[in-house]
Amino acid sequence: MDMLLSVPPRSADPQLRENIITTAARLLATEGSVSARRLARELGTSTMVVYTHFGGMDELTRQVMRRGFDDFGTELDRGAVTDDAVADWMTYLWNYRRFARREPHLYAVMFGPRLAAFNLGDPGDMAAARATFVSLLRRIHACANTGRWEVDDVTTAGDAIWSGVHGHTTLELTGFFSAVRRDPVRSYSEILIRMSIGFGDDARATARSLSTARRRAVRADRADRGDRGETASPR
Repeated sequence: MDMLLSVPPRSADPQLRENIITTAARLLATEGSVSARRLARELGTSTMVVYTHFGGMDELTRQVMRRGFDDFGTELDRGAVTDDAVADWMTYLWNYRRFARREPHLYAVMFGPRLAAFNLGDPGDMAAARATFVSLLRRIHACANTGRWEVDDVTTAGDAIWSGVHGHTTLELTGFFSAVRRDPVRSYSEILIRMSIGFGDDARATARSLSTARRRAVRADRADRGDRGETASPR
């Protein structure tokens, strides 16, 4: 008999549920797969905790994805909407990078091969996955509505922006920029500058908006480190 199964299951515990999701995301990202037995060994619990909290591994995997998109959306929308729509758009994208750096395992699962298997027929899954992109489209609309950008197709613009920042973020998470000794903050800033100017913004106005967005990002980074009790200064 599986000795892990012989351990009495725990009752539903919110903190344990969070630990299960976090651990499952890490194992999925680093090992490519996860089983109830592997998860139980990592957590030091019985395999029954998966069934107590999620009913099975399929639902756990779906909840890892859904939680990732929910938390991602919260991070992206962090900060107030102001009269500088381009700075707000840039702030959204600095928030994007911050989430990926803070939750690399979860980010890897969210945008890895399992995204294609995410149950997009489920209304909850569709809402979780789509909400973050819709949030980006709102910011693009705002930049166009203020007259600073010219955008013929907002959705296509969103595809281009998301592809650019996702590509940079993915490279950064692999350690590429450290390996070649290049500054990821500088290159990320350059992406945002070139995108904004490409959509028709004035170069000096773009530079002012970037300065505003970077100040916001630095404050948010400091707040995150304070919340986690960190003293180091990640960029």
